[in-house]
Amino acid sequence: MSETTQTVSVRCNHCGAPLQVGGAARFLTCSHCGSQLEVKHAGGAVYTEVLQAIDQRTERIERDVAHLKRQNAVEQLDREWDMRRQDLLVANKDGSRTVPSSVGGVVGGVVAVIFGIAWMSITAGIGAPAIFPLFGLLFIGAGLFGAISQVGKASAYEQEEADYRQRRAALLRQDEAAGPLR
Repeated sequence: MSETTQTVSVRCNHCGAPLQVGGAARFLTCSHCGSQLEVKHAGGAVYTEVLQAIDQRTERIERDVAHLKRQNAVEQLDREWDMRRQDLLVANKDGSRTVPSSVGGVVGGVVAVIFGIAWMSITAGIGAPAIFPLFGLLFIGAGLFGAISQVGKASAYEQEEADYRQRRAALLRQDEAAGPLR
């Protein structure tokens, strides 16, 4: 007798009712409870599994995988921001790195401009050769350049940090909207 014509007795995995299954059948519907079943063959054993349960497990696995992907996206974003943040930090004289500050840049620029003006006034007032008061212009120029540069760095840092926080919040909202894991 061939396997396709041979029938096998199994029980419905949902209600326990006895069923007769053709040897080649892979799916059937229980005539007692209406559950859709998959016929499983493992070695010499034949049994059924409720397809709805398989669908539910598959959906749960899909949700879990999507959650893991969103978590990985947040972690990847965090790593990228940390690397970018290191590029945007400014080095201090002692080698430490800090967040650039617009206020610090403006204060530094004002101090350099005041020093340059004072330098020019003092050197011109004591009758120094004309070249010495011109060094005051260098101080003023360096102060203005430093202030503009520092303000630009601070602005870039603030903008990129705001973009990072916005993207991170959006990813976390997506994860919350997907619901809790079960």
